[in-house]
Amino acid sequence: MPSQVFEKEQSAFIPLLRAEYIAPFVARLKDFENNVYPLIEQAGLPESLLTNEYDYVSEQAVLNLLKLMAEKLGRQRFSEWLYQVARSIFIPQHLAKISLKGSVRQALIDFTHVVNLESKQTQVHLKTALKKVWFARFRQKEDPIEIDLSEQFALTMMVELVRAVTQTHWQPIDIALQSSNEAHYLNVLKLNESQVFYARNVTALSISDAVLDGPVKLKEGWDSTLKTIVESPKGFIASLQFALLPYMSSGRLPITAAADLLGLSVRTLQRRLSEEGVSYSQMVEGIFFQQAKTLLLNKDIAVTQISASLGYADVAHFSRAFKRMSGFSPRVFRQNNQPK
Repeated sequence: MPSQVFEKEQSAFIPLLRAEYIAPFVARLKDFENNVYPLIEQAGLPESLLTNEYDYVSEQAVLNLLKLMAEKLGRQRFSEWLYQVARSIFIPQHLAKISLKGSVRQALIDFTHVVNLESKQTQVHLKTALKKVWFARFRQKEDPIEIDLSEQFALTMMVELVRAVTQTHWQPIDIALQSSNEAHYLNVLKLNESQVFYARNVTALSISDAVLDGPVKLKEGWDSTLKTIVESPKGFIASLQFALLPYMSSGRLPITAAADLLGLSVRTLQRRLSEEGVSYSQMVEGIFFQQAKTLLLNKDIAVTQISASLGYADVAHFSRAFKRMSGFSPRVFRQNNQPK
C-alpha cells in the first residue's frame, strides 16, 4: 500500500490498542515500581486499565508510557525489559490466536491477519521483494522518539515470533529499519549476524525459504485453544468513543484533555468532529447515554451505582440527564426493557 494512501486511512480513525495486551504489560511495571499508578497517570493511561473493564486504550498513551520507561530505565535496561515482556506476554497472546498447525510461512501469514484486523494504524505483511521474502511492517509517525520506540517494540515482536514458532535462536538475513539512528537494542536481541539497513520506509526482516517452509514447532504443553480475534472499531467517531470511554467515569473530559490524551491538537480534533457532523459535547453525551443504557439493562446494578460509575455528582443529576436524552427516567427505562 502506498504510504500516502496509508496516511490518509490513518487520519480516519483514532489509533487504539487492545487492552487485553496492554493491561498485563502495564502490570509488569511492578518489576520496577511498587506503585504503578503515578506512571499510568503521567502517561495518560486510564486508572481503570488494570481492572480489564474496557476493550481499548489510546495508542498515544502507550507510546507516552514507553517514552517514560525508556527515560527512567536507560536504553540498555529498557531494551532488556522490553525483550523479556515481549517473550513472556505479547508473543504467547498472539500465538493463542493462530492455529499453528502448518508451516512457519502460514503461521506468519495468520499473524499478519490478526494484527491487521485488530490494529488499523499498523500494516504487517509477508511479501517478496528483491528476490527475498520479507516480514514487513509499515506505519507512519512524526515524532522521531516514537518512531524509534514503536519500531523497537515491533522488531522485538517480529524476531521473537519467528523464534517462538521455530524454537531456535533464529536471526534474519537482513534487517530494514525506518529509524536513521543506530539500533542499540540489536545486541539485546542477539542480532549480531544480520545485515542492517537504516532510513527505510518499512521495518522488515528477510527470511529464508528453508525457515518459512519448515513446520511450526512449539514448547511442549502448549495450549492449542484458539482465542477470539476482535476487529478494531471502524471510523473516526467509533474509535474516538472507544478511546475516551475509560476516562468518562471521572466525569466530563474537557476537549483540551481529550486532545492531549490522543496526541492531537484541539483544532484537529474539532475539525475531524465537524467533518463527521457532530460536536465534542454531543459525542460525549452519546458515550454517557450508551453506557447508561447498557448498565441499566442489568437489574442487579443499582441506579445510584450507575450514576456514580458515570461520574455524576448525584442520582438527581444523572436522572435529569438521562431523561433529557431518552425521554424516560432511568427507573422507567429499566422497567420498560426487562425481559418479558
